[in-house]
Amino acid sequence: MAPRHLLRVVAPIRTISSPVVITRSRITPSLSTPITSRSVSASATQSFPESSPSAPQSSNTISHNDLKQPSLLHNYPYALKTGTVESVGRMDRTARVTLRTRVWDKRVHKYYPKDVSYLVSDPQNSLREGDVIEFSSGAPKSRHVHHVVERIITPFAVPIEERPPVLSREERERERERRWAEKYIRRESRRLGEQVDLAAIAEPLIGAEARELSNAQLIHLIHRGNERVGKVKKLVSERLLETAQEEIETLQAEAETSQQETKKAGKRTEDEVAVQN
Repeated sequence: MAPRHLLRVVAPIRTISSPVVITRSRITPSLSTPITSRSVSASATQSFPESSPSAPQSSNTISHNDLKQPSLLHNYPYALKTGTVESVGRMDRTARVTLRTRVWDKRVHKYYPKDVSYLVSDPQNSLREGDVIEFSSGAPKSRHVHHVVERIITPFAVPIEERPPVLSREERERERERRWAEKYIRRESRRLGEQVDLAAIAEPLIGAEARELSNAQLIHLIHRGNERVGKVKKLVSERLLETAQEEIETLQAEAETSQQETKKAGKRTEDEVAVQN
């Protein structure tokens, strides 16, 4: 071996400040101490203690001032449509619905039929292929699902009584608020490191009635409608408030001018009557 190669091999060993001496006793246990399953389990528990998951513990030290304002639920506008279920079962709680419309051809001056397909959310898996349903827009569930079923107009093959019921708009809103409240509680518990009890926080504000309200109602009650709003929506609300105040000021100015004019007219009539007398 060339000397330069020998120096390269020895160089990493020189950098070790405290070399470790490996002996046979370290690698293999001595023969005087036999290995048993009990000793192995004991040593394993001593060297590697079980780590319990750090779950947030509930306490009454949290006040309503420690909680952050929740995000506001969006009220989406919706429009009703009628279509036929094309396929069911390929996706969970989602069906493909075909809507037949007419398109005006400017060149031929004639209407032509056109089929448009939508992915419609079916929360209870109530739809069957061939059903004529009424569905609405403005309910975004995922990237491609923006519609939800409202009611079944004409069932196909299976009667409605033998299917899971279709959720109404009120039931869907309650479920949406419940999930929104659970998400808010999880976020605040993770941020504060303790389990958030909304009923205990709201009890000093309204008394024992807090135990009977839902989490969503407690959130609205604690924050008094001051939910966190996005920047654009906040600017729009401020502009609308400014325009409303300007309209009120203009109406007040018009009312004052009208009152002054009526007073002047009354004085003129009084002067005319005095002159005539």
